[in-house]
This record gives sequence, C-alpha cells and structure tokens, in this order.
Amino acid sequence: MENKTIKRILTGLTVVLMLIGVVVSAISIHYGDTPGERESKQLGIIAYNAEANACQCNPEKSVDEFEKEAYTRVMNNINNATSTSVGWALLLTVMTVVIWVIFIFLGFIKNPKGIVKVLVTFGSFALLLLIIFFATRADAVPTELAEVLDKNNVAYDTFGYNLASWGITTSIVLIGLAVLSWIGGGIYGIIKK
Repeated sequence: MENKTIKRILTGLTVVLMLIGVVVSAISIHYGDTPGERESKQLGIIAYNAEANACQCNPEKSVDEFEKEAYTRVMNNINNATSTSVGWALLLTVMTVVIWVIFIFLGFIKNPKGIVKVLVTFGSFALLLLIIFFATRADAVPTELAEVLDKNNVAYDTFGYNLASWGITTSIVLIGLAVLSWIGGGIYGIIKK
C-alpha cells in the first residue's frame, strides 16, 4: 500500500472513531444526572398532575408513589446509558488497538528497521500512562465526593475513583500533547519554508 492510501484510511478511521466518541459522550451527558430529592419530588408531582388531568379524578397512587416511579425510571435511563457508554468505550478501545497493531505490522513489513522507532514510541506512551497513573492515584476517595455519592446511594470504591481520575487526566494530557504538536508542526512548517 502507498503512504497516501494508508494516510487516507487512518484519517477516515479516526473521523469515524471521533464521531462515535461524540455520540457516546452525548448519550452520557444527556442521561448522566442523578435526580436529587427536589427533582424526584417535582417529577412525582408532574406525573401525579398528568394522571389527574387525564382521568379527571384523584389518582389512586400518591405523589410519593409517582415520585418513586419517576426516580426508578430516570435511574434506569442512567444505568442503560452508562452500560451503552461503557460498551462503546470498550469497543472503541479494542478497535483502536487492533487498527494500531495492524498498521504497526504493515509498517514493519514495509520497513523492518523502523520497528525501533515504533517500540520507542510505544514505550514512551506506556511510560507516560504509568507516570499519570501513579501521579493521580489516591488512597481514598475525597471526603466531599464520598459524601455526595453516599447521599445519592451511588456505589463507589477507591479503585474506580483512581481509574476515573487516571482516565480523565490521561485524556487531558493527550489532548494537550496533540494541541502542542499541532502548533509545533505548524510553526516548524512555517520556519522550514
């Protein structure tokens, strides 16, 4: 394969993966807010009033029962969205790794001496991930966050907190590196001319 063809394939795959990532993020953002007591009560009152208006009577259920039903429905939506997001995130990760391995293999076949550069790049990336993991690792979930999670009956553990912190920090660092290399590449291109 020519370099232009490989570049076009990689660009196309990158765009597809980014679009899927945007859709998954939108799903998480749309369904991600756990209702508090006030929101649950409002949903219960709205459902109660809708039922009363529909039958022009006093509903057999109380506002509290409607509140519990509304809370359960919202939590089911959140759980379903979370499952979808996690599933897509795993799929995107597997696709990215598979594409990466395929193109490393193709690059090795085309230029066996270039494997050293690939191994150095891979090693640097793995080292960066390890440094970020140990820099963001905590022995316990922060008290303020733990109180909010307990208040909303959300199960949590230190491993999950560390994994989330690591993922968020890694994303920020990688985005920063991408922006810096984009700017640096532009400046280098201008200087080179």
